[in-house]
Amino acid sequence: MQLNEHLKRIIKILIFAFLCTEMQTTFTHHELAKQRGIGTSNAAGGRRRAPYQASIRLLDQELDYFGKGHICSGALVGPSVVLTVAHCLYKNDNKSFYHPAELRVVLGSTQRFAPTAHAQVYGVTHVYQPPKHLSLAILMLDRDVPAHQARIQPISLPVDTQHLESDPAPWHISSWGLAGDDGHELHEMLRLRVQPSPCQELQQLCVQYDNQAENAAYELDAGAPLTKSNQLLGLRSKSAAFVDVASHVDWIQAQTGNGTNQNSSIWGILGLLVFTIYVVKCSRKSFIF
Repeated sequence: MQLNEHLKRIIKILIFAFLCTEMQTTFTHHELAKQRGIGTSNAAGGRRRAPYQASIRLLDQELDYFGKGHICSGALVGPSVVLTVAHCLYKNDNKSFYHPAELRVVLGSTQRFAPTAHAQVYGVTHVYQPPKHLSLAILMLDRDVPAHQARIQPISLPVDTQHLESDPAPWHISSWGLAGDDGHELHEMLRLRVQPSPCQELQQLCVQYDNQAENAAYELDAGAPLTKSNQLLGLRSKSAAFVDVASHVDWIQAQTGNGTNQNSSIWGILGLLVFTIYVVKCSRKSFIF
């Protein structure tokens, strides 16, 4: 009987240890977001070729070969925060969003089908679904992107829209998407220069290409970032328009806080030690009696 009781206690300890290591918490204070700078990036990062670009992929398809699982683009806006359009993560067949365990995010590579030396693959711990009046979704990565990763840098959220409007800098789109009459999937990421154009829909941004031939030559993928002066203006929606990120900033910061994914492993270990001590004491008592 005593052996069975000890086995039960050991199993409980193992289960408790597993739960502790799986625990993760995200700060959600608006002031922390301002203090720690979610959505900010170094000036050096802006000179690189879209270091914020994210490839969002389905794990089951990605197991066949690298790049097959790509379903849409996104943008890194914090150490562990990726934005994309909500419809990219929605499964129409069963009317539900993908579970985080079904998703992977690739950062640091401009190539879709070839893992480069700088590419990093991240798991997803949580997906924040948007309220009905918004159109973006938030993916929380399973770990923070190291600050020293020069080829992977977050892009700023458009918090100063008045300055952006007066800034003469050009707009750019980065995308994998499709090309040619046959609609073949692009291996190398595109970066196209565009200009703003009038848009009728609310919370939407519309563009026209500097080179009109590019408009017919390429079909952008969903979630393709639209940027200006190293700030994220929009993400491509189902139509040719882009979802206006500025209209989502308050909601994004409320959900993600300082943009980091703080793993509570320290508290988990302390809790495990306390629980183990408690079990040992109980075991000693059972032997005494």
